[in-house]
Amino acid sequence: MKYILFSGLLIGFIMMSALPAEAQNRFDALRFSTQYPAGDAANVARGGASVADYAGYGSVLLNPATLGLAPSSSFHIGIGLRDVSEDALYLNRNNSYDDSQTAFTNIGFVYRFPTVQGSFVIGGGYNQLADFNRAYRLNAQNPTSSITDFFFDSPFYFDTAFNAFAIETDDFGDFPIFRPFFDEPFRGIRQTATVTERGQLGEFTASLGTEFMENFFVGATIGIPVGSYSYRRDFLERDVDRVFGDLDTQINGEDFTIPAPDNVLLQDRIDADISGFSARLGFIYKPIEFLSVGVSYALPTIYSIDESYSVFIQTTYEAGGTESDRLRGETSYRVKTPSRLAFGVATHQLPVNFNASVERVGNSSIQFRNFGDLGLEVQENEDIREDFRDVFNFRAGVTLDISDVVQPSVGYAFMPAVSRTNSEDLQFVSGGLRLGVNQSLSLNFAVQYLFFNDNQIVYSHYDYNLDDGTFRDVGVRSSVDRFHVMIGANFSF
Repeated sequence: MKYILFSGLLIGFIMMSALPAEAQNRFDALRFSTQYPAGDAANVARGGASVADYAGYGSVLLNPATLGLAPSSSFHIGIGLRDVSEDALYLNRNNSYDDSQTAFTNIGFVYRFPTVQGSFVIGGGYNQLADFNRAYRLNAQNPTSSITDFFFDSPFYFDTAFNAFAIETDDFGDFPIFRPFFDEPFRGIRQTATVTERGQLGEFTASLGTEFMENFFVGATIGIPVGSYSYRRDFLERDVDRVFGDLDTQINGEDFTIPAPDNVLLQDRIDADISGFSARLGFIYKPIEFLSVGVSYALPTIYSIDESYSVFIQTTYEAGGTESDRLRGETSYRVKTPSRLAFGVATHQLPVNFNASVERVGNSSIQFRNFGDLGLEVQENEDIREDFRDVFNFRAGVTLDISDVVQPSVGYAFMPAVSRTNSEDLQFVSGGLRLGVNQSLSLNFAVQYLFFNDNQIVYSHYDYNLDDGTFRDVGVRSSVDRFHVMIGANFSF
């Protein structure tokens, strides 16, 4: 059939961005390379801009030299609750959905050695770098296509769909169960789906900061990033109007009736474990007592990604009975993340203190490695160089140091879109309080609000209306709001 010819020629080039379960693409590499304004609550409250100032052990994520400014030895621990909600526009219908996750954000220690002058400080622990929380819901009548059209065109899904009878066959050829005749108008199908992404990326670090010369601080950090990522999609298509009845056809030259389908269910599952090695070097100079400037450089990190995935497809008939099949697999690959160069300024010991930073991230240097398919690896890396741009991330924070008991902070961060074709700016607004309980114990509270818009391809299919070899994307437009509430405790000694 001519449609099979077109799909065979084109599917390898367009399906990569359609479904995460099918194969890794440049947006998977970007997901694991992105770092949010994160760390402990004190750093998040002031926008994560601590390149030239010490706000807590999370400051070493931007500049390890900040450790030399730590006022005392301490132990710290924190926990956070993330809640993401999305308004998803799909086929002119808007649907809302949300999901939440609780996880440790930081734990560790700082030890300041006694010195006659200057400082020598070491630290170690865990700090969160980023999270992967997403959640959206679809519910609409699709008058033009079915996800079984996508199965029909996809080498990855075809066999599973065929074994589950979501793709049928007769003496005239193979066809998606909800498109028995390619030359007839599509009859429409109700589609409902929920998609959730969860997990976080953090880093176990060992750091050193010292006043190498008077008012000149240096620091270094080595780290082991670790994380997990999960993707869940449940996609149901149902013939609610009963427009797809029994199909009378021929199989092996004999009359045969294919029973009327009621619904087709797709379940996609991905679980990934992430690990790597990182290193940072930083400097801070205090030209005057109340002002410091800092610079830091983070080397590219090589992440090892171990993924397991599964696909389950089930067809249910109007008269009862089901057919199903499942595909399972595992894959491993590596991602080289970009280097990061950060500059910052901060004020100290004033009633109102300000800190700001700018960070250059070389996203065009992100690379896949050990992909398993050299041709596909070369193509994806070329797509990264063509589509991803180097960006400058901006962060700023203000703290009122008018009391040892209560110190409020506010912050803002702006991360420009990385992809020229399929990503948008990220904006973070944050605020928090430091409460001094006594000389040894302080509590930190922070709330971070992230908002952005996003476009995603739900699936792609051959455009039977045009019938000219082109494929059509079925997409969703989302408005994303994420709140991250953090609570931390700091014990000084």
